[in-house]
Amino acid sequence: MRHLAAGLCLMAALAACAPASPVPSPEAGPVAPAVSVPVAAAPAGVTDSRPWHARLSPATQSIASYESMRPAIRASLTHLAGKPESGTAMLVGDVALTYGQLKTTLERLDSLLPELDRDPTRLAEHFAWVTADEHALLTGYYEPWLEASLTPHPDYPHPLYRSPGKGRKPSRAAIDFGGALKGKGYEIAWAKSLIDVFFLQVQGSGRLLLPDGSTRNVVYGGSNGHKYVAVGRVLVERGDIAEEEKSMQRIRRFFEEHPDKIQEVLSRNPSYIFFKLAERGPVGGMGVVLTPYVSAATDPSFLPYGALLAVDAMLPGFPEGEAPERFTGLLLAQDTGCMKGHHVDLFCGAGHKAAFQAGHMKDSAAIHVLVAREALAPGQAGAFGGRP
Repeated sequence: MRHLAAGLCLMAALAACAPASPVPSPEAGPVAPAVSVPVAAAPAGVTDSRPWHARLSPATQSIASYESMRPAIRASLTHLAGKPESGTAMLVGDVALTYGQLKTTLERLDSLLPELDRDPTRLAEHFAWVTADEHALLTGYYEPWLEASLTPHPDYPHPLYRSPGKGRKPSRAAIDFGGALKGKGYEIAWAKSLIDVFFLQVQGSGRLLLPDGSTRNVVYGGSNGHKYVAVGRVLVERGDIAEEEKSMQRIRRFFEEHPDKIQEVLSRNPSYIFFKLAERGPVGGMGVVLTPYVSAATDPSFLPYGALLAVDAMLPGFPEGEAPERFTGLLLAQDTGCMKGHHVDLFCGAGHKAAFQAGHMKDSAAIHVLVAREALAPGQAGAFGGRP
């Protein structure tokens, strides 16, 4: 999904001015069917004072089982297999970890999955923990679905374009409102809603819901290279919404209530994202299909592809108005973008809950790096000896 550096730049810029991701309301367009997952082990809003290794479970991560993580783990192992085992992958404090250590860590996790489903506390026996940041920024993103057609039709007036190639590319205003690319063979699909197209660009990839009920994946296909201007910030500066209202849901509602302002406001942001049709998706920067509530986008200089993380945070309660949900889970760094430093973007999947939580998620999170104990080099055991 963030196979895009520029697409995640959109995301990071929006996160700077509002809760992270655009969120279509159920009435505002199609959203993928929600996936049923186990409820949290503790009721929402109830403080659980147990240590991390006692709280971790599939239920506190909104996944069906640890076994369900296996495809994502093996995808990360495939990526790490192409890295030099002795090469430095990351620094955690003053401790350097190699790609070989990351690989051994995921191999150990892969071998333990059935046991962990029976007894999650086994994690503490086999893995050492070190704090990466007790107060990292956690945001979320998701896979939007939008009504579209692969052929021109009056009901679908807004094109999705592939990249026109090298050279300077037109601005958003020129493309969306000036017809700069219209009829030149760059169209890959046509959407019902221009706002859906804009929010698809913010997420970087998504799913087209076609008239016959079938779907097609669209993934990031490049950008026009123009500077990104955050639409939420534009609306606040214009006085259209209040500072404290800045959310993607509020932005969508503003455009629905003021369709005459769409061109004026969107034109203030000259950046534009192109797409391409794909057989699978959403695909992260590591080149693999993302897994909800398992895959995360990170700054590779902080947390590289293949890193195994334990994350503890509060997620927005769903439906709206519900108490926040405690999220304590194992994440895999499998995506990236232009966020900098200690910022983790959690992939929430598709559906109403994913869209809502991604759109409201902007909070601090405690992040630990896990390393298999057998992977520790002499002298590292002290730094990684603690348990959360």
